[in-house]
Amino acid sequence: MSHTSRSRPTAGLMVSLSLLVTFALFVPNAEAGPWRDLTGRIAPDLVFKETAQGLEPGTRLASFRNKKVVLLAFWLRNCPHCKRELPRVQRMHDLWHRSGLQVVSIVHNRYPLDQVLPIMKQRGWTFPLVRDGDGSMAAKYGGGRRPGFYVIGIDGRVKASNGLSDRIVRTELARWRVHELEREGAMPAALKRARAHVSSGNYGAALRAAEAEGKKASASAAVRAGVARLKTIAEAKLQNRVDRAQAWYAQGTAAGLTRARDEYDAIFLTFKGTSLESKAKALREQFAAKTAGG
Repeated sequence: MSHTSRSRPTAGLMVSLSLLVTFALFVPNAEAGPWRDLTGRIAPDLVFKETAQGLEPGTRLASFRNKKVVLLAFWLRNCPHCKRELPRVQRMHDLWHRSGLQVVSIVHNRYPLDQVLPIMKQRGWTFPLVRDGDGSMAAKYGGGRRPGFYVIGIDGRVKASNGLSDRIVRTELARWRVHELEREGAMPAALKRARAHVSSGNYGAALRAAEAEGKKASASAAVRAGVARLKTIAEAKLQNRVDRAQAWYAQGTAAGLTRARDEYDAIFLTFKGTSLESKAKALREQFAAKTAGG
């Protein structure tokens, strides 16, 4: 009895195998191995040539070192898992893009960005976009299955590989806030409490603590300079929150109006008892007058 029919692949099977191989070549990295664990290492540099949504062409990843915490998000246009995960990237962008986080989403796409932007708009994704036409950027990070995520600290080192973690992002943003505060020099010991409040993101409490120290007769020139530096930063944070409230109001919805009003109230309470209280109060009153009856 011959066993030829069981040991030799049929023509139909050979065709199927050929199609599978062709498909794997046509969709590079779609089922590749895991992304590299780069935690603790300097992030491999990238040059973002084709960009959209706020990122300048020619920007280098390394240019964010000592300036921003970076979230890299690698994805594919037609990847179901990416569509489930990218809303979390959008949420982080919404929360922190004015507060030290730089999101860079890198899409592997053979076609122009014009074919990706409509999808972004449809889904409400406003974070910056980079095209990785040949997959070379993803390859530097291992080119694993999409999506792939990396959190990079202000020191340029990878803090988390292949995972989205609010906790790690918050930790790195706390370091960024202190770095921003002490860029021109360490804060005096008398402002230790204010520094701790900055680390937690509470600029109102930080300013109250700092200004109390600055009003003391014994306050040194270094303390007064530290208070002035903190006030400048706190005022910028206040404006960031106003801009966010205005963005909600601009949505033209009842929910957006409510969120904006709540934010103006929160801004006032945050800076109550500081030298920025009168500004926060005036902004709240202006918005209330503008939206009266709404």
